Amino acid sequence: MIKNIIKLGWKNVWRNPTRSGVVIIAVLLGTWAGVFLSAFFTGMVQGYLEDQFHLTVPHIELSHPEFEDLYNPEYYIPQAENVLTNLEEKPYTTDLSTQSLASGLAQSARNSYGVTIRGIIPDSTHSVENYLINGSMPAEQYRNPVIIGSDLADRLGLALKSRMVLNFQDTNGNITGGAFQVVGIFDSFSSVFDEGNVFVNRKGLNNLMGLDQQVHSIHLTLSDFSEADTHASQLQKEFPDLNITTWGEAAPELKYTYEMTDLMMYIVMIIIIIALVFSIINTMLMAVLERTRELGMLRAVGMNKSRVFSMVLYETIFLTMVGTPAGLVLSWLTISYYNSTGIDLGAFAEGMNAYGLSTVIYPSLPPIYYLNITLLIAVAALLSAIYPAWKTLQLNPVEAIRKMN
Repeated sequence: MIKNIIKLGWKNVWRNPTRSGVVIIAVLLGTWAGVFLSAFFTGMVQGYLEDQFHLTVPHIELSHPEFEDLYNPEYYIPQAENVLTNLEEKPYTTDLSTQSLASGLAQSARNSYGVTIRGIIPDSTHSVENYLINGSMPAEQYRNPVIIGSDLADRLGLALKSRMVLNFQDTNGNITGGAFQVVGIFDSFSSVFDEGNVFVNRKGLNNLMGLDQQVHSIHLTLSDFSEADTHASQLQKEFPDLNITTWGEAAPELKYTYEMTDLMMYIVMIIIIIALVFSIINTMLMAVLERTRELGMLRAVGMNKSRVFSMVLYETIFLTMVGTPAGLVLSWLTISYYNSTGIDLGAFAEGMNAYGLSTVIYPSLPPIYYLNITLLIAVAALLSAIYPAWKTLQLNPVEAIRKMN
């Protein structure tokens, strides 16, 4: 008998193709919109995290415990070469980089501005190279070369081959500095970073500060950034005299964003599903009211309440389950396409760069989420079917038969 009820429910779906088609299209578009928006936000967050890790916040940073307080150059990492050798042997290490750091003042004939001066090894690969728009990275053949961000260049009125002065503190606590020539200009995803950071040769910076080959910071890139806390705890035991900071500690807003990604995705999907539920309830309720006499007659000839309830329940589920797979396939195709080409939001570049967001978004969604979203929609279909099906139980067979006369 259940099989017959299911067949009857399926046939009833197509008795009014127009009405059923509208519901199916609504479910299809709602599913597509929800999944695609979830993928868009996920891609935006992932891109934001990757950009920050790539340029501004390392997975794990090692430094002298007192260096971060005052940026005093005398607080360098002791025996940094031994530390680097140890880190290179770790199975989770994918990349290592070192920097000498100084907090100072960048000056030009027009203006001055406080910056962080980053000493890097010349001719080595550095992430900032990916954002160069003019010139080249600092190299050995240049004397006191510097690369600056486009925002700082605008503020100080500098261009390629312009000269600028950098003032900072040396290891004796005296103010020192030198004249530098701009050999490159970069433009990253973050206007704050572009305005507040300059890159110079590490050897030249160390000479001015009174250092030899020492470094102030070691950046460790992990194979899985989510394991940073675990690895940092182990490293702290191995290097108790160093300050070991994870990306979550250095940038709590990044950790919060990462932890909220899943929640934001499901909130978006649930909002759209709620709208779908009301749309389905409205359509099915109208269908039940239009078929009052028919449903009453079925009750009168012997179909019990549970079977009538099940029939309407199956109709609603069929409507939803026809539109859902089509919506999932459409969303998968759309996400796959834009995951390769990206969505260019260059028109909003100024506002997005102010928050450190890239102007090109690559939507992405792990496969498990498709299953979770399908289950959410299935639950929504059941919930939306309950009220219309319950209304059929309120029908009085005698009154239905009278209406037929």
